[in-house]
Amino acid sequence: MKVKDRYNEIFDIEMDGWCYGIEKYPGEIFAGLVHAIVRELRPSFKAAMEHLYAFDVIALSRKLSKAAKYLVHEKEIAFSILAQFPHPSAIPEESQFVMAQIIDQVEQEYGGALERLQRRWSYEKRKAA
Repeated sequence: MKVKDRYNEIFDIEMDGWCYGIEKYPGEIFAGLVHAIVRELRPSFKAAMEHLYAFDVIALSRKLSKAAKYLVHEKEIAFSILAQFPHPSAIPEESQFVMAQIIDQVEQEYGGALERLQRRWSYEKRKAA
């Protein structure tokens, strides 16, 4: 699938900007701050999927971890990014395929990603019922 509207360029620029901001942050960097930034990026992750951009979540996690002076492990950041993903039923089918590609990167690198997301989505479904 071809990325729509060159969103990959927009996404990469935005992520570089956030990494620069973390690197230059004048205060103390801590896990809560990094996770707050990842939560702030939720719309960007969803937009990436909607624009069919299967971004490299492992590379992004490494980049964010490095920007945070390795105070937050890249694995923790990768799972935090996945936690921001919408329920698959909330996005179009072609976007679901892209989501699966991104999740698979974390599954291959660390394992347990799909299981965690399925548990979360199952819980959300029960809670909504």
